[in-house]
Amino acid sequence: MSSYEIIEGVVEDLNIFDADVNYLANAERNSRTASIVSTLQAAVGSPGAVHSAQAANSSGDPVEGFSMRVGGLKVEGSFWKVTFKNGDFIKVIGVKSGSIFNAIAVVIPENRTIWMQPHCERGVSAQRRYIFRNSVIFVAVIFAISSFLFTLPNMQLWFYLLGASISSAVILIATVGMSWGDFMFFANRMTGVASALKMDFPENVNLTKSTKAKIKSGSPELPMGVYYY
Repeated sequence: MSSYEIIEGVVEDLNIFDADVNYLANAERNSRTASIVSTLQAAVGSPGAVHSAQAANSSGDPVEGFSMRVGGLKVEGSFWKVTFKNGDFIKVIGVKSGSIFNAIAVVIPENRTIWMQPHCERGVSAQRRYIFRNSVIFVAVIFAISSFLFTLPNMQLWFYLLGASISSAVILIATVGMSWGDFMFFANRMTGVASALKMDFPENVNLTKSTKAKIKSGSPELPMGVYYY
């Protein structure tokens, strides 16, 4: 069950500003994690890879922060882009801290549009499948490249295969193993938001996939970090 709360109402007193926020779960313990995550994201073409690469060398992801009032409560948060506006009727999913409601996601129910914090596009099960599939592709490419590089006239076939296998395994551990906690941190947030919204099968939610399907069926394109659900 989700531990997130939902408030709803009309957006008032909206203020938007540029900000840098470090969302990476392990960033304070391991400063290399940001670059590891961005490496894998760039390798598999993940949304947000460019922003993640910037985050690896700065104080955080370059986002748009916001403050507003919804249903009499002060709400604060940050997304890649903030495109909702004063007068919109929204639902805000997040956690109340004192007099502030910290937004994890914002939804406009009318057109099933959702703004999510960066890197939170998939639920836990969907994220695991995504990582596994792309890791296999990534390792296969590295294996092929390594096999080519290790090819020398006097070298035995078994040594080619051993060298390619070891280098592929090392890269897989570096890109996925060391950043697994971060990937799952984001996936758990998505699952929690989906549970709070009572979406079907929250662990299988894939906002990237649902957004592509809606756009293909004729819905308007959306800015980065905004999705259809």
